[in-house]
Amino acid sequence: MEITIQLTPSPIAEKIPPLAAGAAGAWVEFRGVVRGVENGENISALEYEAYPEMAIREIRRLLENISTRQPCLAARVIHRTGIVPVGAAAIYTGIAAKHRAEGFALLAEFMDRLKQDVPIWKRRALPVENSEARIQKSEPAIGHRPSAMQLDEAMAAINSRCQPLPPMRVALEESFGRVLRETVCAPEDLPPFDCSTRDGFAILADDASANLQVVDTIHAAGWQPRQLQSGESVRVATGAPLPCGDLRVVMQENVERHGDQIKILKREAGLNIRSRGEDVKAGVPLVKTGSRLNAGKSALLATVGRVQPLVSPRLRVVHFTTGDEIVSPHQTPKPGQIRDSNSILIRGLLGKTACDVTQRHLPENFAPAQAAISAFRFSLSAFDLVLVSGGASVGDKDFTRPLLEWLGFEIIFSQVDLRPGRPLIFGVNGNRVAFGLPGNPLSHFACFHFAVAMALAKMSGETTPAFLRGKLAAELADARCPRETLWPARWEISGGEIRLHPLPWASSGDVTCLAAANALLRVPANYASLVAGMELDFLPADG
Repeated sequence: MEITIQLTPSPIAEKIPPLAAGAAGAWVEFRGVVRGVENGENISALEYEAYPEMAIREIRRLLENISTRQPCLAARVIHRTGIVPVGAAAIYTGIAAKHRAEGFALLAEFMDRLKQDVPIWKRRALPVENSEARIQKSEPAIGHRPSAMQLDEAMAAINSRCQPLPPMRVALEESFGRVLRETVCAPEDLPPFDCSTRDGFAILADDASANLQVVDTIHAAGWQPRQLQSGESVRVATGAPLPCGDLRVVMQENVERHGDQIKILKREAGLNIRSRGEDVKAGVPLVKTGSRLNAGKSALLATVGRVQPLVSPRLRVVHFTTGDEIVSPHQTPKPGQIRDSNSILIRGLLGKTACDVTQRHLPENFAPAQAAISAFRFSLSAFDLVLVSGGASVGDKDFTRPLLEWLGFEIIFSQVDLRPGRPLIFGVNGNRVAFGLPGNPLSHFACFHFAVAMALAKMSGETTPAFLRGKLAAELADARCPRETLWPARWEISGGEIRLHPLPWASSGDVTCLAAANALLRVPANYASLVAGMELDFLPADG
């Protein structure tokens, strides 16, 4: 079942297109609208709060579980978070099904269990007299928003602000690495006919004759239909279509032939036949929307003749490095200088994304950086994603935020309450996205996987990165930190469970751990030590 889930602070659209169009017989919708009374008191809004990653995971689990009893084709769930005014929808659920009864049954059970199983709740009801001002100011109901966003909050902001770029049809040869934006179903049974899996002789499945006459020969490229009789056989090659039904193929190694006569020396237990539709039946989904096309998926599309798939466009990325102390990796650094590792790190991290990357270095001052960008004949319309390495903090020479604003980006946030990666800047301009990345390599690595990778996935129409759960294979000892930490680690599957191996690192400038890291452990704030065997969330970072 195709499942789409979105948690968003934005209003839910009045009209939402159905999923599985053409395949569904029914599209069942539910909208949960905020009422004007809560616990007998007049209100003007409700405030909803959620743990986004856990909520999305539990919604998906619920839908998959219920669909085993109430089979449906697709489900779309949109839940609004933050302040939702009276009369606005707080939740939307749409179910595509072959039959209306199945859609209603899945919808009813899902809504019954949503409140019990999913960590989304009403934080409070806002009374009429003070909610209006809060809604207009876009402020939370309690207290003042801190200057640094929490990790979940930052990820939700990126997820809600980034939108898929318009898809396009391209030649199959050009689609490798792109994200498929349509579900491709088998246009016919595969294989399309019964065929032999051996070089040998086709005979009736129940023919007990020891001696048979060869009445025809069929090669892999030919098909000659005829009804075999008892005592008759047809010479067939591997892959050849069989002349009729209810046959078996005797391997040529088990046959003695003399002219047009054969004698069967041994009968195998199997039929040596690939049956029509054995691999997949016509109409069954082969590659689903949101899949990144690799060699195997592309070969499958070729098999069914989908030579112009609908895919995401190649993303256009510009990456600016900053810092007067940065020199090329080809140079020997002078005192006070360091080699540029961020350019190659970013290019490598972008490797699995179908994109074209332009990289330039900027002077470490705002006005010279503006002049350098103008000299590049830079046009924002030529790029979908802008990355700036360094200059994201609040020092005298940290100019990334004003530079992105000068380029036309609205800054959504400029700090995340996280280690490493606190001075992360996120901005949008229409469908274009920008990030100001903190300059140290480990900060780059962490911010790329929870922030940039999410934006890339949303822009490409791919499933966004999500935290998984595993067990610590060794103690993780650290000084107590008031911020969450994304700790570099290695993950592996051992004994049927995910094992997490923390890696040592000295600071956010430490690049040595990146050679072994394929995960980021989510270490909660204010934890000094985590014991071996403890379960922990982690973000895969191995592509």
